[in-house]
Amino acid sequence: MGDNEPHSNGVNGGRDSDDEDVGQMRPVDIEADVKEMEKRKRVEAIMNSQLFREELERVVGDSIRESGTEGISALLSDVMNIKNGTPSSSCVIPINDIRGIGSLVYAKGEKQLRCRLAAVYRLIDCNGWSQGIYNHVTARVSQDTEHFLLNPFGMSYDEITASSLVKVNMQGETVEEGTTNFGVNQAGFLLHSALHQARPDVKCIIHLHTPNIVAISSMKCGLLPLSQESCLIGDVSYHSYNGIVVDPAERDSLAKDLGPNNKVMFLRNHGVVCCGRTIEEAFHVTVNTVLACDNQIKMMPFGMDNLVLIEDDTRRKTYEIGQRGGGGVNTAKREWGVGELEFEALMRKLDNAGFRTGHTYVQPLERKEPHHVASDVELPPTSSNLNWLMEEEELYKDSPLKGLLAQMARGARGEKKGKWVNSPNVYQKVEVLETGTTDPKKITKVTQISFDSPDAKSPGKSGKKKK
Repeated sequence: MGDNEPHSNGVNGGRDSDDEDVGQMRPVDIEADVKEMEKRKRVEAIMNSQLFREELERVVGDSIRESGTEGISALLSDVMNIKNGTPSSSCVIPINDIRGIGSLVYAKGEKQLRCRLAAVYRLIDCNGWSQGIYNHVTARVSQDTEHFLLNPFGMSYDEITASSLVKVNMQGETVEEGTTNFGVNQAGFLLHSALHQARPDVKCIIHLHTPNIVAISSMKCGLLPLSQESCLIGDVSYHSYNGIVVDPAERDSLAKDLGPNNKVMFLRNHGVVCCGRTIEEAFHVTVNTVLACDNQIKMMPFGMDNLVLIEDDTRRKTYEIGQRGGGGVNTAKREWGVGELEFEALMRKLDNAGFRTGHTYVQPLERKEPHHVASDVELPPTSSNLNWLMEEEELYKDSPLKGLLAQMARGARGEKKGKWVNSPNVYQKVEVLETGTTDPKKITKVTQISFDSPDAKSPGKSGKKKK
């Protein structure tokens, strides 16, 4: 993603402001590791709980008495949402199926990449853009290695998970087979490897051929600048149809037709490929391409004479604004990359539907204001306001007021309870004679009455001391 500054949910949790600032400066992958460690600590605490073990033993015992060992298997299947290799009827297949030590076999950041790529397959299926087991979406693993991920050939898009994706290199050799018994589509490998190899800046490529996209790719006029969506994808390229892409000699012509900067290339009489520097950008370009094709198909029956084309200057200006992220109209302080803000909304949609994307959100949905101590400007220093502060349990817990009141209490316990500082009878004037002279004079001195002394029964008795 563009800016790797994570934003954590929730309240401070006992940390001071400096620790919170450091936490916000963590990269997304490090923040995900920290959250995973916290989850493991909670799970470990639960597993070590005596109450949890007793409750689990009770549930297992009841299951054995009711239906034997088969009941235990069904119970565990419902808990894990897995039954004989297929999901239970009560939920969808989770996108993030990489658990525990299974994530250690992947390079740093590859797990998140797999989850995002698998989520793109699910989004394509939810939008009705898939065609059974065909079409392909690929993502480059890193700039250092010429490896990319793609779907196993034979699985439908609603079955793709993070662990099932296959890793291949540019020569067509399988680096990691994934968790299925399927191979890869040869045509998909040739198409995507040619573009990945020619464009190192491209990290994700999405290939579709919906009916409207095929219709636009088959027209001599191609995609026309008739809508805002057609402007947001920038300039488009075209590649002539030469049959199913299985000939290695076609790799050079594919890379040449795409060009050095374009992100969309229509395959004549076939479909389209949409590219992006990130998975988010590639899907954003795909959405606008699909909408632009749909809009043009709806306009074409009215005749070309009735259509108003967008001027080139306006089209270029619209494209430049859209490259700012958030459609170029975002007013938030955070600067988003192209498609990132929209992709997070789609991930929330999938998570809310139970897909369990495993996506690490850069921006939380709800804003939670941290508790703060009310200043004298906000609330005048009255006894009622002090009571209000005391009634706020969360504020009292994390505020310096707790330490101040504790210090006052300790000081009060150390003072003498019988010392009446404000009493008018505490001090008394007495006359004494001078010492060290042959002619002593009377001097008036002030003495303090000590009421906690057992002899101090009246101001005139010996429970006095000089001050």
